[in-house]
Amino acid sequence: MKIKINLSQCMIVKNEEKNIRKALTWGKNIVCEQIVVDTGSTDRTVEIAEEMGAKVFHFEWIDDFSAAKNFAIEQATGNWIAFLDADEYFSEEDTKKILPLLAQVEEERRKLKIPLMVRSSLVNLNDEGKATSIATQARLFSNVKNLRYDGSIHETLMIGGNKAPRAYEARNLLTVYHTGYSQTVYEETRKLERNIDILKKEVDKNPDNYEAWAYLGDSLLANKQKKEAEKAYNLVVEHMNNELFQERRDFVFCNLLKIKYYSNISDERELLEVYKKSVEFSCLAPDAEYWVGCWMLDRGKLQQGIEYMELALRRLELYDRDGSLDMAGSLSNVYGRLFEAYRSLNQAQEAVKYGTLYLRMEPYGEGVLMEMIRLFKGGAKGEEIASAILSFLSKLYDLSRPKDKLYLIRISRKLMYNELEKKVYNLFTQEEKDFFHENEQKILGI
Repeated sequence: MKIKINLSQCMIVKNEEKNIRKALTWGKNIVCEQIVVDTGSTDRTVEIAEEMGAKVFHFEWIDDFSAAKNFAIEQATGNWIAFLDADEYFSEEDTKKILPLLAQVEEERRKLKIPLMVRSSLVNLNDEGKATSIATQARLFSNVKNLRYDGSIHETLMIGGNKAPRAYEARNLLTVYHTGYSQTVYEETRKLERNIDILKKEVDKNPDNYEAWAYLGDSLLANKQKKEAEKAYNLVVEHMNNELFQERRDFVFCNLLKIKYYSNISDERELLEVYKKSVEFSCLAPDAEYWVGCWMLDRGKLQQGIEYMELALRRLELYDRDGSLDMAGSLSNVYGRLFEAYRSLNQAQEAVKYGTLYLRMEPYGEGVLMEMIRLFKGGAKGEEIASAILSFLSKLYDLSRPKDKLYLIRISRKLMYNELEKKVYNLFTQEEKDFFHENEQKILGI
């Protein structure tokens, strides 16, 4: 029997008139209903949602995200839930994958007779639309009575309030894009102040709730209150125990190291003391090594920096937890820094390895490309070495594409590498040659 998926899209909102149309558009063709629970909007959020055909419900805000989200779930009739915030969305390409994937997962769920959720990648975007960090989150889950959100803030899906549900890993298949961490959004919505207020009330009520202290540190750090965040994290470290979720332990240490890095501390012992504590408590998140590696490289401690960065890369390959990784959103920076470090140490083979990885992510990163060509060329001259370099570049650039050829011409001219420029120029069609001569100064930035 063919399994039918009825997918209910749910969200809780307040003053989301800028996002609500997009939030209700991405899944319009695959969901059976769209449920919007409003928690007190004073703008046009509700009006727009109703215009778009959503079922709108109202819930009095009680400083409890789980209560509002669970109320939304209670209104859903589908056998699966898509619970994204108003500032989150799937791409059009990924949206097409969702129903076939859920049919496959539902078949497994019925065999195992337990609730399931689907974990996907979550990319946090800044104001320029660039990834700042990458996390793993569950936004799709089966609609069964005992699977609900738990926790007044930083809510988590739990079975019966105390057991994590089994998850289907789809991180390499589905990605949720999240715009809510951009500075503009923080300033417009004042979400951070709201979260800080809720968490301060929680720790005032229960000073021994170190999970709440850890989340308070996160919100204070996001609000650029570094000293206050550091105090909250240090309190957690002082009372650290294995009862705290692994992800929370990890990110307390990672964020402490991040604070040390951005505070530009000069004492290596102060930095490594925090790092050693992270090792003592079996920190799995690669951001710990990443921030130590950045600190070392900034101070010219190249070999140490390389060791920490490469350890971070190995840890990243193995990391399968939830939580937001700064390193994952800065991989091109990692590769670029390793390229520069190895180049400075005259280790050409390793430099080329990381330079290539960097250019695959940032093909128009001029600085790295120019240094890569210099490494290949060395002091050699002649057409043979130019042909070899062009052969290498053909693996990174589409030499049938005018834009890429014009870019390589510009780089060759900057390097005053006439042989390579001629090789690229000879790949032009006559039409492209005419265009180049008509626009040479503009193309070359002369």
